[in-house]
Amino acid sequence: MLTMSGGRRRPPFGGRHRLFEYDSQAPRFRPRLPRFVGRRGSITFGLEGYYSSASGELCMVGTGSGRTADGTAVNLFSAVLRVRYPGRANLTRPFVTGSLESTDSPGFFEPVSLVAYAEEGYSYAESASCPPSPTGRLDALQLFEGRKFSCAHLSSLFKAPFRLDYSNGSESTASSLGIHQTFMFINRMRCADDGAVRAYVVFSNQKDASSYYFMLGEKAMVVEGFWDEKRSRLCLKGCYVVNSGPSRADLAVGECGIGMSFWFPAVWSLQERSFSAGLVWNASLKSGEAIAASSSTIPPYFRGSLLGLKYNYTKVDEARKYYENYGLNKKRKGKFPDSNSYRDLTFRFFLQKGGGSGYASPVTIGSMLYDGNSLVSPDHFLDKMTETNQRLLNVSYDIHYVGNWSLETFRRQHISAEGVYDAKTGSLCMIACRVVNISSDCEILVTAQFSSLDAKVAQHVKGTIRSLRKKTDPLFFEPLDIASYGLYIDQVDESIWRMDLESTMALISMTLSCLFIVVQLFHVKKVPEALPAMSITMLVVLSLGYMIPLVLNFEALFKNSNKQTVPLSGGGWLEVNEVMVRIVTMVTFLLQLRLLQLAWSARSADVSKDQSWAAEKKVIWICLPLYIIGAVVTWAVHMRSNSNRRMLRKIARLPRVNRHAFWEDLVSYGGLILDGFLLPQIILNACSGSKVKALSTGFYIGSTLIRALPHVYDVFRANHFVPSLRPTYRYANPHDDLFSLAWDIAIPCGAILLSVLLYFQQRLGGAFFLCSKNRKSSEYEMVSTVSS
Repeated sequence: MLTMSGGRRRPPFGGRHRLFEYDSQAPRFRPRLPRFVGRRGSITFGLEGYYSSASGELCMVGTGSGRTADGTAVNLFSAVLRVRYPGRANLTRPFVTGSLESTDSPGFFEPVSLVAYAEEGYSYAESASCPPSPTGRLDALQLFEGRKFSCAHLSSLFKAPFRLDYSNGSESTASSLGIHQTFMFINRMRCADDGAVRAYVVFSNQKDASSYYFMLGEKAMVVEGFWDEKRSRLCLKGCYVVNSGPSRADLAVGECGIGMSFWFPAVWSLQERSFSAGLVWNASLKSGEAIAASSSTIPPYFRGSLLGLKYNYTKVDEARKYYENYGLNKKRKGKFPDSNSYRDLTFRFFLQKGGGSGYASPVTIGSMLYDGNSLVSPDHFLDKMTETNQRLLNVSYDIHYVGNWSLETFRRQHISAEGVYDAKTGSLCMIACRVVNISSDCEILVTAQFSSLDAKVAQHVKGTIRSLRKKTDPLFFEPLDIASYGLYIDQVDESIWRMDLESTMALISMTLSCLFIVVQLFHVKKVPEALPAMSITMLVVLSLGYMIPLVLNFEALFKNSNKQTVPLSGGGWLEVNEVMVRIVTMVTFLLQLRLLQLAWSARSADVSKDQSWAAEKKVIWICLPLYIIGAVVTWAVHMRSNSNRRMLRKIARLPRVNRHAFWEDLVSYGGLILDGFLLPQIILNACSGSKVKALSTGFYIGSTLIRALPHVYDVFRANHFVPSLRPTYRYANPHDDLFSLAWDIAIPCGAILLSVLLYFQQRLGGAFFLCSKNRKSSEYEMVSTVSS
């Protein structure tokens, strides 16, 4: 039975972040955070002790066990835990502090200081008031209009960090408060039913997720106040958190007199687009100055609460003048994105001079509000769609990028822009603002032209960001040409349909290849003399052609079998088709090996095998040097292409794309060898003079068509689908063969020519096209190999 001096009152451990909890099965208190994990291993404690309600102190002793960093088990070492509770927690006494020490000699671990923000039993000030804001009336969104105050809802709106702005004469306020950090985090927010609010505020220079949690060693404040429902703002007063001892966990509350106010602006403009805004000031001073704080992050679940938000256009008239002066109103052919296809107005871009990339997304189109790629509260704005169904639309944009302006700081830059968009010509013209140090530069012009929705081009946006200042002005910068390479939404759907189609074509193609090999197996069964007349080199080339894709995709074959299949547009099942293609390829490879084994056995059993192997050696001596020369040429072209690509990228500042490894080009060259798979058979027939029908018509004509069709499809694809910077191909993949307009003509013609030659060889003799003195008719005869 656990005994507590001073009564049976339970110590104030309650709340979500409580340090300890009581185990009813074992009469002892156990720390909820007993495991200290790190380079020194982990420790777990079991403790028992007493709590004094008079002094608010908890003292517990017990033993611990754990493992060292090298995994060695350590058992039964002694420890003592001391915790001090503030009794009735309030603004000036909000912390629970303590220590955990080893009582062994020498100590098993270094003393550990503990600190927590008191969760339960908090006493708000009677007035629950805070100093008045130094600014006047603020237009704020009504968060809880018609609804009950919700602390969870309010807390969720403050999870994003606030950026502090020290401009507009707030330097003296920052100096008096001792604040110089860039970001402010509001966390540990708790509320009472009557709207009273308290929280823990941290100031940091790091915009990091870890900064959101309870932090020590940074500038911090404890605050309390209330939610002003009439003015829809949060009003707080705060006190500094100071260190009161040798440990970082020895925290106490210092000087107070800090005022804070937060609200959610109901009107946005070019220079004010904060989802939430705030002020921090020194309430003991009467200067009227305050540090501005803002956060532009809109929680996804909050979009429905932005019904009262309005946008105030201030630079549209100026943008219209530049729109006409730069000739952006000239007619262009085609259909361009409009307000109904707003997702197409969002684009990623590259800076063509100096390198860099960025992202541009609309904030408003007319009266409609957007957040990234989605329309905020579409039901509310549905009735406003007609007002933007016109040629010249008022628009505003957020543009983020890393480029010339950020080479020294390596930070992501942001500019806000607003102006006009011509839905008939796809022309965008906007005036933009950026922040340089603590000053604002709003003399920036952003122009862009979108390509037509039906244009078959990879670059769908071309534009410029230029300064309107004189070259002698310190804020002037050289024009930045931007280009976007991507697909419109409809083109993305079309691309998915293409992938689905290609996946099906690949499956059909491989299935037909399997059937043609079966046809050849039936053929050699009917015509036994065909087996020794087949080229071993040709069969090896075909076998390797099926084996290499299996080796490259062996691991993926088993990985994809466990994936969840997702149906795409067109009714296709890409992943099912991929697995089926690999399975059919495996079957085809095994049948091809069987054909090779039969031909080898028949060649070995042939009485004229010396003559046939001699002809095969001639085939090897002719084909192997050709293949090697082709590989060397491939290597030379690869090196020169990479050199030219690097030089062109430096000169034109083109976007960086992934370089092809030599083995990838070598695989493509292997596809060319497969396209000419009949060459070894034709050379063998010419050397031996045979006119045996070694290959069935269905096998060599069908296989030739299978090798030629991808090139025919590549021509169709180039003229009917929009190319992408990083396309995904399921059929006619450039990594598997050589594809270009020249190759797409040359390879099918060459494959058909080889088929025609083989056709006449098997009827007129293998050397029919050579000189008459070399034309010797010879045929393979089947003789008995049974000896007496």
